[in-house]
Amino acid sequence: MVLSFRSAYTPGLLLLFLAACGEPAPQAETSREPPRTVPSTQAPEAAPGPAYTVRQYLNWYNSHQNNLPGDFILNSDGQDTTKFYAVNFSATERWLAAVRQSGLVSETYLNRWRTHFQQYADSLQLHPQNDGPAAGFDYDFLMLSQEPDAQVADLLSGTTALAWNRGSQALVQARGPRHGGGWQFGLNFMLIQDSGGRWLIDGVSQAESDL
Repeated sequence: MVLSFRSAYTPGLLLLFLAACGEPAPQAETSREPPRTVPSTQAPEAAPGPAYTVRQYLNWYNSHQNNLPGDFILNSDGQDTTKFYAVNFSATERWLAAVRQSGLVSETYLNRWRTHFQQYADSLQLHPQNDGPAAGFDYDFLMLSQEPDAQVADLLSGTTALAWNRGSQALVQARGPRHGGGWQFGLNFMLIQDSGGRWLIDGVSQAESDL
């Protein structure tokens, strides 16, 4: 007796065949090693240059000028005309400490102002004064100006250019926009580079010529 294909393929065998066909193929084992770190080929970032320090100085002054210590002159309130002016060294030292905290100036810069205060203290002793602005104290020391608000605003909106860089010394010229008649606010900054690569302001002077 010959069996047909349909009758010979029992339901049980059919189920086993389908199960075998539906079984997923074995996956290849993946590596669990951590990814390797590829060393960077980029050069280390260069330290900010001299012009950057000058911009920081201007921004620092703009945000701190109203909080800096003052009252450099004793007996300047005019209430007792028998007393003469004298330098308030406690106030000048507080001012120097506040400027040092900016981290943008050298000790030479600070010592120049300390010498300035002493020289004019000696001058007030030789030439007593009790009226008007005290000699040597009639302008803003950081802007070298009697209009510091206008000057710093102009310098921040103007240009800051590196004039020259010779090893660890540099000159940066800051100029404001030109006004009617062609005049402009301007300061020259001498900078030195310390052993850590930072550029620090070592001296400031009024500009005498254009960029």
